[in-house]
Amino acid sequence: MAHNGKLRGKYTGCMLGAAIGDAIGKQNEGLSRKDILSNGYVKDYGKAPNGCPGEKLRAGQYTDDTEQMILLARSLIKCNGFNAGDFAERMAQWGADALSDPARKALVGPSSSAAVARLNSGISWKNSGSSIPSCGSSMRAAPLGLFYSDLDEVEEKAALSSIPTHNSSGAIAGAVAVAVGVRCAIDGMELPEIIKESSARASKYDEGFGDKIVISFEMRDEEPDEMFARLGTSYLADETVPSAFYCFSRYFDEPEKAIIEAVNAGDDTDSIACITGALCGARHGIGAFPERWIKGLENREFIEHIAGVLYEMSVGR
Repeated sequence: MAHNGKLRGKYTGCMLGAAIGDAIGKQNEGLSRKDILSNGYVKDYGKAPNGCPGEKLRAGQYTDDTEQMILLARSLIKCNGFNAGDFAERMAQWGADALSDPARKALVGPSSSAAVARLNSGISWKNSGSSIPSCGSSMRAAPLGLFYSDLDEVEEKAALSSIPTHNSSGAIAGAVAVAVGVRCAIDGMELPEIIKESSARASKYDEGFGDKIVISFEMRDEEPDEMFARLGTSYLADETVPSAFYCFSRYFDEPEKAIIEAVNAGDDTDSIACITGALCGARHGIGAFPERWIKGLENREFIEHIAGVLYEMSVGR
C-alpha cells in the first residue's frame, strides 16, 4: 500500500476505533449477555450503570484498556521501538496513579494490579508478570502492529510486550494475535489471510488459542448468542480475543455493526469492543466510524496525534 492519506487514516482509525469501542463498551462491562439484551443494545456513548467498573467515568470517556494502549504507543515513540524496560517503568507509574484514583481504581484488573505492585517493589519486568491468562496485554497491543511492518517483528515484540504484566502462554498468544491482526489489516489483507496469520502466530504460544480464532472465523455466520456462549466473553484472553475476532469477521465490511455487536457481547465488553475497534479501524480507516462516535470521544485530538506520529515513524523506518 502506498504511503498516503489512506494509510494514515488507517493508523488513526485503528487507535480511535479501539478507544471508541472501549468507551462505548464500558457501559456493559460485567453484565451478562442476557441482561444486556433485556435492556436493549447499547449503540452510543453513555454512563455506565451503578455497579459497573466504569460507573464513575463520563460518557465518551475510555477505560484502562485505551490508557494502556496509549502508554505503549508513547513508549514506542520515545524509544523508537519497543523497549521492555521503558514500558515497564511507564506501566508501574501508570498503575500507581490509576490505583490511587477513585474513578479508575476499579478498572484495573487483578493481573495488572499485581504486576504493578511487583514492578513498584523493585522486581524486574522479566519476573513481574502475572500467570493469570487474562487479556490485559491483548487489549493494548494494537500500536505494535502499527509501528512494525514485518510480521515476524510484530510477533516478537508483541510477545515481549506481554511479559512485564502477563507472562502466561494464553496472554502472550492474545497480544500476538491482536498485534498481528492489526498489521495484516493495515496491509490490506483479506479476511482469510488475516485469520491465517493471526491464528498461526498465536498458536506458537498456545495452540488452543489459535484454534479458537479459526473457529471465530469459520463460524462467523452463526448467531451471536450461540457464538459468544461458545467462545466465551470473560476477561480471559482466550475468550475476549476470539470473540473480538468473531465480531470483526462477522461484520468484516460493516465496522459499525462489528463494534456494536462487541459492545453488547456480555462480560468484558470494553475489551472485546476495544480489540474489535482496533481491527476494524486498521482495516477500514477513520472514515468507517460515525461522526457522532468520533466527535463524542474524550481526548480524541491527542489520540489522533499519537496515531499520526506512529504513522510517520513507521513509514520512515
